[in-house]
Formats: sequence, C-alpha cells, structure tokens
Amino acid sequence: MKDSWRRWGAWLALAIVFSIACGFLSNWQFNRRVEALAKMTQLAKNYDAVPVELSNLEYRPADEWRPIKLTGHFLPENTLLVRNRPLNGNPGYLELVPFQRTDGLIVAIEAGWLPSDEKLNPPTIYPQPSGDLQTIWGRQRPSEPTLNRDAPSGQIATINLPTFLKKVGIKDRAVTSFYLSLGESNFAKNGLPRLLSKPQLDEGSHLSYAVQWIIFAVLAFSALAWAVRQELRLKRMAADASYRPKTRKRVGDEDKAAEDSL
Repeated sequence: MKDSWRRWGAWLALAIVFSIACGFLSNWQFNRRVEALAKMTQLAKNYDAVPVELSNLEYRPADEWRPIKLTGHFLPENTLLVRNRPLNGNPGYLELVPFQRTDGLIVAIEAGWLPSDEKLNPPTIYPQPSGDLQTIWGRQRPSEPTLNRDAPSGQIATINLPTFLKKVGIKDRAVTSFYLSLGESNFAKNGLPRLLSKPQLDEGSHLSYAVQWIIFAVLAFSALAWAVRQELRLKRMAADASYRPKTRKRVGDEDKAAEDSL
C-alpha cells in the first residue's frame, strides 16, 4: 500500500504540474484575445476618422490607422518596391515612396499594391506620383522589423524605415517610427497601384482555446481520480473474493430479473 501511495503521489505531482502549464497557456490565450479585441476597437475608432495634420513624429500604438494629411511633394526618384506582399492570394509588391513636407520633413508613403508578372518578377513599369506640390493623406502604420537581409536593386525586404531611408540615401529630417498607407491616390492608372482595403480583423479562436486548456487541466485530475478508484477496487476484489463492486441498475433490470425467476 505504501508503494501505491508513492506512485499516486508522483502522478498527483505530475497532474499538478500539467494543470499549472494548462493554466499558463489558458491565460496566454485570454491575453491574446484581449489584444485582438483591442486592435479591433482601435481599427473601428481610427480608420474612418477625419484626416488631421501630423503633430507627433514618434509612433504611438493608439494612433495606428489614424488618418494623417501632409502638404508637400513626392520624391518619385527614390521609389522602392517592398517584396513578398501577396494580395487576395496573388503575389505582388508594395510601392514605397518618400514624401517631403513643405517644412522639409520626409515621411515614407506606402502608395499601394502592384502585381508580379507571370514569373513572379516585379513590374518594370508602373505608375509613380509626380513631384508637384500637393496635399495627400494616409493612415499611420508602424515601421516593420528588419529581416537582416538584402534585396535586389530597387527593392526592399520589409517596410523598415531606417533601412528604407538608408537605401535611398535620405539622412536628414525623416520620420523613422511610422509610415502612411495612402488613403487616396491621384496617379493610379488602370487601378494600379491598388490601395489596400480596410483589414478584416476578428478575435480568432483564442477564447475556445483558453477554455480547452482549462478543460484539459480538469481532465487530468479526473483521470487520476478514476485510476486510483479503479486500482483500489481491483485490490479489494483480490483481497476479498466475496466483494463485488456496485454497479448501477439500468432501466428494465428489475423486470428482466422477474422474468428470469419464472
């Protein structure tokens, strides 16, 4: 019996460790759901707001998708294509162009999506904005992380703004923490570059996953209790030949017993 208690204790410890792990995983899924809901709320709040003048040069998460307007001119000679940007299952690129405000400040503008050719190569000819004085607006997006890898001439791996500015040779008075996704184009031809549409965000399956991890933790203790009960029952049967475990009576058992006695 002492050995049994030791074995059950070890299984109990394992069940406790497993349930703690399930608790952490469940909490992680709950937190991911909270983050997803926050992004959905922020998108709904900012996306269709009235464009405002750029006032803060540092990126704030609360400002993502907020429409910003700028007055100045594009620098089309410094256009780069962002690689590996599929849209609706079609391979393509994003057009990234610097825009210089009238006070000299430079902001990167993602001007839309361009399809690859049949061999997945970037387009060689595509519409570019003019360098004339104009007012534009776009939605604020954070600078992307770098992949620490180079790209062919005229291209860039991600919208990492320090990398972008370095590659086009811009050093002074440039925003490096965010870029603007163009909200309205005056130079697109035949629908290209295609402006990116509003993202369709949802909370995902985080809630169901969180509940599943809780259920797994409960099942671990339930399985342990069932195993201990079964082992005790078998030991009692081995020690007492007259012992028989109680079984639940099913509907109709009494009638069947009465018939058998006839």
